[in-house]
Amino acid sequence: MKSIVKTLCAASVCAVAFGLAAGGAQAQTATATGPYIGGGLGWGWSDDSDDWSLKGLAGWRFSEYVAGQVFYADLGDHRAPGIVGERSIDTYGAELLLSFPVAPDLSLYGKGGVHRYHINSRNTGWLAGGGAELGLGEGWSLRGEWTHYDLDPIDSDDFTVQVVYGF
Repeated sequence: MKSIVKTLCAASVCAVAFGLAAGGAQAQTATATGPYIGGGLGWGWSDDSDDWSLKGLAGWRFSEYVAGQVFYADLGDHRAPGIVGERSIDTYGAELLLSFPVAPDLSLYGKGGVHRYHINSRNTGWLAGGGAELGLGEGWSLRGEWTHYDLDPIDSDDFTVQVVYGF
């Protein structure tokens, strides 16, 4: 129940941020092609624990529909079966984003990819998620994003709000 309340709070904050940004945003496409960098703050949760998360990323938008990016994420401290106490979970990997522009300054996207992480040993897992990206003008955009990370022996979900700058 605690995770649900925090998730709803994070979603509400993101909705307010998107609303405020949309009010002042100029007609700027959220999917201009070329390189970009970004970072964000979020909330991650697993079966019986949750914590703040951080994410940094760099990518290349090939078209208004397709982008590829690499990332590093600190998913916070989580409990896992067979581990005493909580363990910090860091991961890095690559993602493919498929976008669908719904307005001149707003795109919805789905994503999938692979990542490396360490809990008991170094492992590789898959990830999937989706989000929305709002163009703010002059290369800046704001993302709200959910990601599911396949981890062994647990899975983790993460909701982040990210600021992205395209060159």
